[in-house]
Amino acid sequence: MKYSKNEPLKKHTSFRIGGPARLFCVPKNQAELAEAIQYAREKKIKYTILGAGTNVLALDKGFRGLVIKLATGLKRIYFKDNLLFAEAGVYLPHLVQVALKCRLTGLEFLAGIPGTVGGAVVMNAGAWGKELSGFIDHVKVLDKNGEEFVLTGKELGFGYRKSVIEKRSLIVVEAAFKLKNGQTKSMRQKINDYLAQRKLKQPLGIPNAGSVFKNPPKRTAGKLVQDAGGKGLRCGDAQVSEKHANFIVNLGEASSRDVLKLMTSLQKIVKAKYKVNLEPEIKLMVE
Repeated sequence: MKYSKNEPLKKHTSFRIGGPARLFCVPKNQAELAEAIQYAREKKIKYTILGAGTNVLALDKGFRGLVIKLATGLKRIYFKDNLLFAEAGVYLPHLVQVALKCRLTGLEFLAGIPGTVGGAVVMNAGAWGKELSGFIDHVKVLDKNGEEFVLTGKELGFGYRKSVIEKRSLIVVEAAFKLKNGQTKSMRQKINDYLAQRKLKQPLGIPNAGSVFKNPPKRTAGKLVQDAGGKGLRCGDAQVSEKHANFIVNLGEASSRDVLKLMTSLQKIVKAKYKVNLEPEIKLMVE
């Protein structure tokens, strides 16, 4: 497997932000993924897993270890035992289209979410009142030593935008989805409706990392930021979207420092006005 040196992370993140990764690789299968983990252990360097590069902020200084990118690598999808299986690097829009083709309903709410299966499982991705946890049968993972085991939906400890995977430093290899038979016409209509709503409400086409903050109980982060006067605020080339206040967009040359300063400012104004602590939803790529 090829290991690239000093690979610019801004080329691999939807924010288009991030310095160089000391080492970078894209395993094509589980064996190569385990090999990459072993390589990092032998070299005694840290490693991190990257999916599609959405929902993540890479730092300006980059990453001094090995970045293992699963998107475009682990991309197998197949149907077995009435379950739809997808490897961690499968893009969610592709998964939705495969389910549609197989007339398997349940995942339409993922339409337009630009991440991968692995990242979606880790954070229990959700939209429009639904979460991925409701459709997971089991997940194949590797531990930090590259050893494989399987976790059932219950064992994954799903919650709002979380699972036990991150806490236990596990790596998603493949997820098995339990879906029901559906009608192509109604499924396609749902997908088109979700895509239309995203286009209407979200800053598509401008580099961003998706929702910046988690929604507090019975509140929405975007409305809190907007009502606190945060919409449109700017730090360098990082700006709170004029279209949706829970998105920060990169207007051109935004740095991770710009984004972090802006996030801190938003947390302060929301805390001051509403006594609510906004918790970040996007993940920092730290060593």
